[in-house]
Amino acid sequence: MFETTWEVLNKEDINNIGTDEIIKNILKNKGILEEDQIKEFLSHKPQRTYDPFLLKDMKESVETIVNHIEKKNSIWIYGDYDVDGITSISLLMDFLSNFTDNLNYYIPLREEEGYGLNCDAIRDIKEKGADLIITVDCGSTSINEVKLAKELGMDIIITDHHNIGEEKPDCLIINPKQEDCKYPFKLLCGCGIAFKLAQAIQKTLDGPKKYLAQVLDLVALGTVADVVPLVDENRTMLKHGLNKINKGSRIGLKTLIDKIELKLGNITSTNIAFIIAPHFNASGRIDDARASVRLLLSQDMNEINRLVSHLIECNNARKELQETCIEKCKDIVEENYRDDLFLVVNSQDGHEGVIGIVAGKVRDAYYKPTLILTGSSEDGILKGSGRSIEHIDIYEELKKHEDLFVKFGGHKNACGFSIKSENLDLLREKLNEEASKKDKEIFIKRIKIDCELMPSQITLEMIEKLKSIEPYGMGNEKPKFLISDAQVSNPYEYRFMGKEKKHIKLKIKSNKYNDNTKLDLVGFNMADTYTNKLNGTNQVQVVGFPDVNHWNGNVYIQFKIEDIKE
Repeated sequence: MFETTWEVLNKEDINNIGTDEIIKNILKNKGILEEDQIKEFLSHKPQRTYDPFLLKDMKESVETIVNHIEKKNSIWIYGDYDVDGITSISLLMDFLSNFTDNLNYYIPLREEEGYGLNCDAIRDIKEKGADLIITVDCGSTSINEVKLAKELGMDIIITDHHNIGEEKPDCLIINPKQEDCKYPFKLLCGCGIAFKLAQAIQKTLDGPKKYLAQVLDLVALGTVADVVPLVDENRTMLKHGLNKINKGSRIGLKTLIDKIELKLGNITSTNIAFIIAPHFNASGRIDDARASVRLLLSQDMNEINRLVSHLIECNNARKELQETCIEKCKDIVEENYRDDLFLVVNSQDGHEGVIGIVAGKVRDAYYKPTLILTGSSEDGILKGSGRSIEHIDIYEELKKHEDLFVKFGGHKNACGFSIKSENLDLLREKLNEEASKKDKEIFIKRIKIDCELMPSQITLEMIEKLKSIEPYGMGNEKPKFLISDAQVSNPYEYRFMGKEKKHIKLKIKSNKYNDNTKLDLVGFNMADTYTNKLNGTNQVQVVGFPDVNHWNGNVYIQFKIEDIKE
C-alpha cells in the first residue's frame, strides 16, 4: 500500500455551518469565487461556450467540407477504437447525414493496425472511392499518412486533441493544442472537437439547431470516457449531454442502458465512466469497434438487440482478461520492480485490448506512473499503454526518449506506444533515472479534503444539495470530507461484505464535538486495511463522501470511505 497524506483545504470551525455554506466552501476550494461563476457552475443549463471559428483552420476546413458536400463527393470519417473515437465518428456520421448521404467511416482494428492513421488504411479508403478524409481523435502526428493521402488525390482534414510534435502534418488541422491556435479552451476531448466542427458547419449552412442538440449525448459519452477535465466548456456540453441521455432519445444507447439495469432519468457521469463507457470500449478491445458505432446509429431494433448482447458479451470477456492481467502484472512488480519509481511491466501475453485499463489499475495500486506492454516475440515489437500520477506528464517523460520508440503519442495523463523489445530495458532505466531526480513528495498521494464534518451535519438534505456540484470527474472531483476522532460503536463493531469479504461496514460516532449521531461507514476493498493495517482499532479518522443506499424500499445514509487512519 502506498503512502498517503491528507490536506484539509478549509479549516474553519465546522460548528453551526449549514449545507449552503459547506457548498460555498467546496466551490471556493475549486477556485470558483465570484457570484456569476457560482451561478454558472451550479446551473442546470450552463451557457459557457466559444465560437468554433476561433479554432485554427476551422473556416478553411468548413469550406472544404461544404465544397465536398455540394459536389456529392465521398466523405470518410476516420477514428479510433476507444469511446472518444467511437463517439466522434458517430457524431459526424449522425450530423453530416443531414446534409449528405455519401458518408462512410473507418476504424482500424486494434491488434492488426494499432492506433491512429496507417498507410494501408489510407490506400483502402482511396480504393473505395474517397474524396475527403476527416480524422477524429487522431492524426496530429501522422505526417507520412497525410502525405500519402494527398499523393493519392484525396483531401484530408485532421481533427484531434492530442499533443502535436514540432513537425506537423501538411494539411488543415483543427486542434486547440496548436501553438498558434487562439481557441480559449484547450481541454476538449476528440468528440468535443468534432462537435465544434459540427457547430461551425451548422452555422455556415444555416441548419436547424436540433442537428446539434441530437448529438450532445455522444459528446457526454466521449467527454467522460476520455477523462478530460470536467470544467469550462466541457462542463457545459456534459450537462446538456447528460440531459439528452436521460431522455432516452437514442434508441441504441437507451436499450443498452435498460439491459445493464441502469435507470433512465438518473444516469450520471459516474455511470458513464464505470458502467456504460466500458461496454462501448469492450467491442474495440475484444473484437471490432464498428459494433459500437452501429449501435449508436441504428434504428433497427433487431440489430440493436443483437449489438447490445454482443457488447455485453465483449465486456464480460474484457473483465476476465483484465483481472488475469492485473494479477500477473502485480506479481511481476512485486518480484522485480517493487522499488522502481516508474513501473515498466511487460505482461508478455497480456491482451492488447486491456493493457490501458491494467496500466491504470497498477498505477492506482502503487501510485507510480505505469507502462504495461504486450507483444509477440515473432516481430520483436511490443505495444504499450501508460497511465500517470498527478504531477508527472507521461507524454513529456516519454518524449525525452522518443528515439527508443517505433511510435508513440498521448497526453499528460495517458499514452500509447510501440517499441522494439531490445529497447525495453533501456527505456525502463532511463525513465527511472529521470524519476529519481524528482521530488519524492510527488510519489506520495495527496488527498485534498474540502472540510471537516460532524456526523449530524450529514443529512439527506445535504446529500441532495451536493448534487448541484455534479457531474463529477477529472477536474471536478467529488468533494472529500473528514470525520475526526470517529469511534466505532460498541467497540470493534464491524462486519465484512461481499463474496470474498473484501469490503467493510462500520458504525461510528465522532467524539471530537460530542456528536452522538451514529453514521454508517462503507469501505470497499478496505477490509484488509482495517483489520490488518489498523488492527481493527475502534478509534479512526476517515475521509470520504456521503451517499444514500436504497434497500428494500428504504433510504439509508452512508459514508463511503476513501482513506482511513488511526
